[in-house]
Amino acid sequence: MAEAGRRAGDLFLDLLQTLLRLLPWPTETGVRAVGFPDASSPVLLTGNYALTVRRVLRALEGVDAWLVVAPSAGINVWCAASGGHLGTHQVVTALKTSGVAERVHHRNVILPQLAATGVIARDVKRRCGWRARFGPVRAEDIPRYLAQDAKKSDDMRHVGFDARERSEMALAWGGPMALAAGLVLAWVHAPWALPVAGYALLAAFAAFFALDRLPAPRRTGFAALVVGVGLGATALAGGGIAALSAAGVSGGVIAALLTFDYAGSTPIEGGSHFEERRFDVTLDLERCKGVYSCWEVCPEACFEKPAPGSEDRRISIAHAERCVHCGACIVQCSLDALAFEDAAGRRIEPDAIRRFKLNLLGQRVA
Repeated sequence: MAEAGRRAGDLFLDLLQTLLRLLPWPTETGVRAVGFPDASSPVLLTGNYALTVRRVLRALEGVDAWLVVAPSAGINVWCAASGGHLGTHQVVTALKTSGVAERVHHRNVILPQLAATGVIARDVKRRCGWRARFGPVRAEDIPRYLAQDAKKSDDMRHVGFDARERSEMALAWGGPMALAAGLVLAWVHAPWALPVAGYALLAAFAAFFALDRLPAPRRTGFAALVVGVGLGATALAGGGIAALSAAGVSGGVIAALLTFDYAGSTPIEGGSHFEERRFDVTLDLERCKGVYSCWEVCPEACFEKPAPGSEDRRISIAHAERCVHCGACIVQCSLDALAFEDAAGRRIEPDAIRRFKLNLLGQRVA
């Protein structure tokens, strides 16, 4: 009974924190024993976003390991690393203060791959003696990764946007919108509250399942679709001029909110409101020596290694069109062979990417 109650509680928290995913959800930092770990068990690290920690713990069922939860301001790993809330300092601090060093005889830590935008692996080693490696993108792949002697297969390195992830983002945007619309209309005109709330939620699912598949101009097309459906449903229900006007206005507002930064809410396009979308990652072939840290951390598989047996070990940017401008490759390249550059020749050097992180407006700040 206790186990069933715990699982039910976890499911409730999962739903609540998915609906309100745009808010921070911190959990306790420190080291946690997973299963029955000993001094030789692997050490993994993640941020203190409560939903992520629970998912990692569930993914590790049947595995004996130590999990270090580092401070990330209660924000998910990718956003925290990109925004400066989960960086080298937080990782080093967690490894030094959690007590994990007294529990294991090795100094190897596995970090989430999506932390590579903020955590400089070689600086972790320099500052505290721990060798940091970037594990899989998805928590559910960790057991397979460990079983393969900490080697990632190609599918472990790539982000996706499957039906579950699309549903979660639809709930994260549509849930608060539906709640806000329902509360306002319950006060203004109660009969409209439930239909408009359901309308907002359905529009959010339509956005995250279909918007990236619409032809250009997709924002205009999506807005027309949302407003048209709202007007059609209102007319069929016998609504008068006031109801039709409300449906048109609410449909326009809902579509505008959902498309404002749709690209930044997905892992497949990158934010639409930051300057670096106009920059491309460039490779200095004179500096590249085939370290392949860029290949290891790129979530979109933009890089390709040379063919086996090739004398030229240098990497190539084979799929630039996939790039979401996260900068992880630039942060991790120890030879500074990568940088951002635009069509006019303006550059953002690697040191700037490492030192300054993105705020919610897409600006790089200390």
